[in-house]
Amino acid sequence: MNNIKKDILIGALVGLAVCLLGSVLYILIMFPQYSLQSAFTKLKHSGLLSKVITLGTLPNVLIFHLFIKRNQVYKARGVLMAVVVLAVVFAILKFL
Repeated sequence: MNNIKKDILIGALVGLAVCLLGSVLYILIMFPQYSLQSAFTKLKHSGLLSKVITLGTLPNVLIFHLFIKRNQVYKARGVLMAVVVLAVVFAILKFL
């Protein structure tokens, strides 16, 4: 695998990991009375899980900015690609 594809893949994986971490942190901060598993279950049944995961993508702005500042453009593209993929997936799920 060449370096460009590798950097894009690394950026996409970092973007997805930061999204997951942001979502977990949001749940832990906003719902401290529930365990993580029960909070996910309650959010899924109430239809708010996709909104929480979407809010979890906000820290990707910082990661994107960090990659741009360090002149790691392809990793920044990977982060952006991860955000776009998540947005498309949740848009499709909303209409199904």
